[in-house]
Amino acid sequence: MDAKLQAAYGRAHAGRPNASLPARLFAAIADLTGLARTGPLALVLRKEAAARRWLRLYTDALSTLQSLSQVCRLGIISNAWPQLESFLDLLGIRHYFESVTISAQVGLSKPDPAIYHLALQTLHVNAKQAIFVDDRPANVVAAEQMGFLALWLVRAPAAVNIQKAYQNLTQIHSLVQVIPLLQQA
Repeated sequence: MDAKLQAAYGRAHAGRPNASLPARLFAAIADLTGLARTGPLALVLRKEAAARRWLRLYTDALSTLQSLSQVCRLGIISNAWPQLESFLDLLGIRHYFESVTISAQVGLSKPDPAIYHLALQTLHVNAKQAIFVDDRPANVVAAEQMGFLALWLVRAPAAVNIQKAYQNLTQIHSLVQVIPLLQQA
């Protein structure tokens, strides 16, 4: 639901002709209340120390970003509110990404192929040249169907049955596992 709201907000602000009256109304309310600028974490962000305690990188994230940024372009596609870039700055990792495509800014959300296309355009690459990592299998399937090398990040493998539609997805359990895949490509 949140991704749909973010995309509706983005469509309304992008002046897209398919922005419905409810989407434009929601965007206006989000602007008036501050939700669009700060999101639900506004109180946390007002106190940087509290935000730093709440926002943490996985131990493999920084070293992987450092390694990958030396050999390829990095981008983010996120079903998020505009404050995502503030979080990336706060974590000290924004500079690793040449492209940050945020659903609330562009009016699209994963797994819609259009948001993947937009992100590829900003990086000037095609899907066959890209690796996509996500923790939501539906987003991985969409990227795979577009031609990405798509990886399902499962940090803590569960002992539950995986839905049939997701059984053949390539799973990784750490971002470090992307590095050798990139070297093989």
